[in-house]
Amino acid sequence: MRNKNGFTLLELLIAAAIVGGLAVMATVSYRNSVAETRIQAAKARADVLAGAVQRFRLEYPNASISSDKMTDDYASDTCSTGSLSPTSLVTCGFVDKGGWEDPFVVFYICNGKKGGCSNSSIDAPLVCMTGNNSQSKLPDKYKGKYSYCVNEFGSATTSAG
Repeated sequence: MRNKNGFTLLELLIAAAIVGGLAVMATVSYRNSVAETRIQAAKARADVLAGAVQRFRLEYPNASISSDKMTDDYASDTCSTGSLSPTSLVTCGFVDKGGWEDPFVVFYICNGKKGGCSNSSIDAPLVCMTGNNSQSKLPDKYKGKYSYCVNEFGSATTSAG
């Protein structure tokens, strides 16, 4: 008589393959959800930046902010007339310091469709956020010409190319 209390090697291999496949799918899903969360947080940050640009323009109507990307290198700009750098929004107290150099996205202040805002599909964007092409951890839809732009009316548009 044969003892049938255990599993055969084939049954164990099949079970291990199923568990391995589920683990791979769960890992991929987790990575994509983490990246999606980071992008959503960056979109919220772009909305905050757009509000700061609007408040700055209301308070200093004769001053302009140059079209350039936001960085964490803060200039000693003063809030006055003339052309200021995007980091002047920090110096003038319109946005918080830090967190503008994100490994996944780049934030741009817009004065028309120039520089990082040139791909915007909305008129007169205030702020655009583009995907950082050097990051291999981003899902494919955020690489390349991905952008999220906000105009003065709070309208936002997302485009991918």
